[in-house]
Amino acid sequence: MRSRVRGAAGSLALLVATFSGVARADAEAEGGSASGGGTTSGNVQVASVDAAALDTVIVTATRRAENVQDVPIPIAVLTGDAFASANKFRFEELNQRLPSVNVQFSNPRQTSIAVRGLGNNPANDALESSVGVYLDNVYLGRPGMANLDLIDIDQIALLRGPQGTLFGKNTTAGVLNITTRAPSFTPEAEADLSGGNYRYYQARGALSGPLTDSIAARISAVKTSRDGFIHDETDGRRLNGSDRIGFRGQLLFKPSEQFDLRVIGDYNEEDSDCCASALYSAGPNGGGRYLNFLNSIGARVVYDPDYQTTTINDRQNMKVRQGGGSAEANLKFGGGYKFTSITAYRAWWFRPTNDADNTNLSALVNAGQSVDDEQWSQELRLTSPDGAAVEWVTGLYYFYQYQSNALYTQYGPAAGAYTGSAVLNNVYSLTPQYLHTNSVSAFAQATWHTTDRLSLTVGARDTYEDKSTRVNRLPPVGGAPAAANVASLIAYDSGELERHDNNVSALLSAAYKITDDVLAFASLSRGSKSGGINPSVPAAGLGASSLYIEPETATDAELGVKSTLFDRRVVFNLNLFWTRVKDYQATQLVETSPGLFQQALSNIGKVRTQGVEAEVSALPFEGLSIALAASYNDAIYTEYHNAPCSAEKLFAGLKTCDLTNDKVVGASKWIVNPSVTYTHPIGAGLNITAGADYSWRSWFYGTADNSQLAVVKDYGIVDAQIGLGGSIDRSTWDVTLWAKNLLDKHYVLGSVTTASQLGNYFEYPGLPRTYGATVKYKF
Repeated sequence: MRSRVRGAAGSLALLVATFSGVARADAEAEGGSASGGGTTSGNVQVASVDAAALDTVIVTATRRAENVQDVPIPIAVLTGDAFASANKFRFEELNQRLPSVNVQFSNPRQTSIAVRGLGNNPANDALESSVGVYLDNVYLGRPGMANLDLIDIDQIALLRGPQGTLFGKNTTAGVLNITTRAPSFTPEAEADLSGGNYRYYQARGALSGPLTDSIAARISAVKTSRDGFIHDETDGRRLNGSDRIGFRGQLLFKPSEQFDLRVIGDYNEEDSDCCASALYSAGPNGGGRYLNFLNSIGARVVYDPDYQTTTINDRQNMKVRQGGGSAEANLKFGGGYKFTSITAYRAWWFRPTNDADNTNLSALVNAGQSVDDEQWSQELRLTSPDGAAVEWVTGLYYFYQYQSNALYTQYGPAAGAYTGSAVLNNVYSLTPQYLHTNSVSAFAQATWHTTDRLSLTVGARDTYEDKSTRVNRLPPVGGAPAAANVASLIAYDSGELERHDNNVSALLSAAYKITDDVLAFASLSRGSKSGGINPSVPAAGLGASSLYIEPETATDAELGVKSTLFDRRVVFNLNLFWTRVKDYQATQLVETSPGLFQQALSNIGKVRTQGVEAEVSALPFEGLSIALAASYNDAIYTEYHNAPCSAEKLFAGLKTCDLTNDKVVGASKWIVNPSVTYTHPIGAGLNITAGADYSWRSWFYGTADNSQLAVVKDYGIVDAQIGLGGSIDRSTWDVTLWAKNLLDKHYVLGSVTTASQLGNYFEYPGLPRTYGATVKYKF
């Protein structure tokens, strides 16, 4: 029986790799060489077996050290070394390495991460992401907090499906857990220097070592800049460049094996001429309505099939300041019990400047939303000793978040021509928003090892939250006195709005070792995403009650197998999933008066996502590593009435649309990520390494109205690199030539509709082909 299982799984792995041509693998086997399942805190250890076998990846799954292949919940693991070896460092580049993932980027505030099609909702400061993002075990209140240069990373782990029983905040789609490298008591240092086209430049380095016998320190830094690739025909500017700088400092106090304390502080800045969009579609019937309107007011817009041209005349800029600190203490006592405390603070400051009319007129000179976000969190956790028949973990979690934000619009001298209302010329509108969140939860999870082969796990988390919001649109400033009576500018004060929620997350799973190398598992879980109060002025005709959004809940079932085959030369994991989401949070049309509808953030009904995920890693012979992460996902709205209408349906006279049984926005049915790496010694202590990875995804809707005009066509991105490396005494070095988006594929990071009554759609393009060289030195 054992040989049949191995043979079948191995044949399927070989078939998948052959069909794909290449497969994904990490240059160093400790990376994604094994992908498994489980809840992980992100710490990884690697134990080599032999030169022709995949290394074992050890994660602290369920808060204790386990082989990732033995943990019965889907998780994909990627080491920082593997990510850096592929010359990747940006958050959105995770699309090319992790299965079932879609990171979309319009600007730092409107960064979203979706897993299995869930999480593409529009950015809203009062609502949490469907995918929780953690940095060094600290929950980040918004995905944009992770939109920084990912340097000095130890591990990136993607947990798929609802999480909550062992993580601070409940989620409906998954968890992305990022862990940085800890201080070392062995002195080490490294430095990288990169340069490339578009005047790309990056310098990064890290230094670590002991300060005393019980204290070690680590410091890392990065500076990145790149010119823009969007050409502004109005004044010749290059837009969508970036300029970032970041620092991280750490101290590790470890006086004994029973106690350790890790203190981390970091700070990051970004000042970029981001985020200009390009015209994706002028609208139905060749865009006549939109283009004729622009012509009538003397405005100009350019359609570029490569999406690398725009026509704006005002300033375009994004500034981000963020940082924080955390202290994680671990105390072992009483024969193996462990007490953990994690205290953290983070702040995120965002200031955008947007030419919002996307034309060469000064109509909407600057429109956007500033954010001042602060959060505090505290986790207390107690873990039972390893090796008992019943292993458990329990704890408490507290999270507080305060935001002082402002929505603003600066109308220019051409606003009247653009909007049809001359009273808007030179008017400034400001809407301050204040949001508070208090969240406290208690959690517990236990695993009963009924036999050497069979384990049963049960877990639960109860979360209570208080939220309050105040929206205060101030009277407009400047322009004609009549501007104060324009519906979208009338002063409004919501007063203090409050809501209180209690949600329960739960997990039940079973795992059975068919053989020592094959694990089968099944799980059923329930997750939730908090409700909120939309921090905006209610649509005309609606009261403050329309701003309340209920929590969304997800029920998820998983069935999977993990196998390590052919003397640990092949790892093959397969997972089936089914998720049903109730009270999904998205945009809905609400009737404010007979025949008149307004968009409002609401609970639309139900969503169902189901599919299969496969991960393969193989080491056919020493030096060659191939792997593949692939997923099929059928994500649809099973109940979505009164949905926003696409431009083509609006032009046909419809006012409301029904997207029931239609595809979920942003959800590709197929995602395939293969890669290959080969290292070969050439003598004199030198090695040559070559690698390539390919990321392909099928088409998806780019806007929430499911417009055919905003469909993002299927695309594939090829990255490749070749390098020469060696050693000098105890130091290592390498020089790598690399290319990203080698075939110069034009693709979309995020879409938006700016004026549905005119039918036009704009989108945010991904990077074109970039190339350069990197020099690395470790000592």
